[in-house]
Amino acid sequence: MDYKRTFLDLLLRRGALKIADRPAAFFRLKSGRHSPSFVSLGALTDGDSLAALKDCYAAAALDGVRSSVLRDFGYVFGPAYKGIPLAALTCEGLYARTGKTPRLLYDRKEEKAHGEATSGDAAGRLIVGAEHFTAGGAILLIDDVVTTGQAKYDALAKIKLLGEHVIAGLLVAVDRQERLGDADRGEPRSATQALEHDLGIPTFAILTMQEIFDLVKETLSAEVRRAWVEYYKRYGAVRLD
Repeated sequence: MDYKRTFLDLLLRRGALKIADRPAAFFRLKSGRHSPSFVSLGALTDGDSLAALKDCYAAAALDGVRSSVLRDFGYVFGPAYKGIPLAALTCEGLYARTGKTPRLLYDRKEEKAHGEATSGDAAGRLIVGAEHFTAGGAILLIDDVVTTGQAKYDALAKIKLLGEHVIAGLLVAVDRQERLGDADRGEPRSATQALEHDLGIPTFAILTMQEIFDLVKETLSAEVRRAWVEYYKRYGAVRLD
């Protein structure tokens, strides 16, 4: 789909997706694994990149609903901190594309203890936008890259303060499709598989690592391509070829 190619071009052009040119240059992840690629949306800080990011997130959200992976939604939630600007951009992108005005929600790291937060409403102290939430509303979670999924579990605990709600799904920029664990061990499931199995929350990604590999593999040296395939044999929730 056009937005996927556009998004990959953006990541590569701005250095938000780095691809090692040899196995010795693989990137050490927080898990201790040495990966052939590294993704950081923190590189996308200029106005042109943010405009493209806005459009790609909005296009993917609509695609996810059309394909019935995601439910329709009226609220967009961004977990602090990285998810907040992404959720705001998604809301703006959806308005630009469709005229719809989903409400933005995001959490605070610490409870607000002044102003309207002194009313005793726990949701209002921890979630910005809670005063606009209607019971039973469907919420789309937004984030950047899925690795462990822990931030999503933390966000879900705060969202419970809103009362009755539906989680429409999780939309991320990139699903690394790696099994949970570290450099020495791998659990049977990836973070997205665990979220869906344990909590019934489906994930839709602008790009999966499998899609990225399929789009760039012809540009890789034979050595790096083999190393990428071997990495996913060892740590992946999918196989690459």
